[in-house]
Amino acid sequence: DLYTELCERTQAIDHHFALSTLFEILDVVCRPDLKSEILRDLDKQKNLLNAYRGNPAVAEKALDEMLYSIESSFSQLASMAGKVGHELIENDWLTTIRSRINIPGGTCEFDLPAYHAWQHMPAQERQSDLQRWIGYLLPICNSVQLLLTLMRGTGQPQRAKECGAGAAPSNSVARGLAVGAAVVR
Repeated sequence: DLYTELCERTQAIDHHFALSTLFEILDVVCRPDLKSEILRDLDKQKNLLNAYRGNPAVAEKALDEMLYSIESSFSQLASMAGKVGHELIENDWLTTIRSRINIPGGTCEFDLPAYHAWQHMPAQERQSDLQRWIGYLLPICNSVQLLLTLMRGTGQPQRAKECGAGAAPSNSVARGLAVGAAVVR
């Protein structure tokens, strides 16, 4: 997982790219319909797995553990108040950096002195900030990771539709988040 790897490093340039990665994840998870789609898909998976209760060919303990993971992800995501990532979007400091990070030279010392000062803080303080910021997105990222694990573990081919140079999953959650979840986990 790219974000975690970048956060674990101590160089300011790595933390710059961690912020850039955070903004990319934020772009994906801020879709207004995403939270409800993920909750719907988690509920669907829970119902599908509940149908296996009592089947002698299914290990009850493994089934219970998976259902617990689904219910835990569902409750964490459902308890998120407001729009996903609103804590990050409403942070003026992050918003300023986000608007300039992709502009060549846009994060220079004279353009963003507060960002320059942050880059010169001790690595542990920057790492703490990065972990706090991704923490706001973890319920959605963990839910997507769980859904992707369930889809991949079915052993059944998933429908795909042609999408530019390659194929993409037809499931709207997987289509939008396969890359985002891979970056976070």
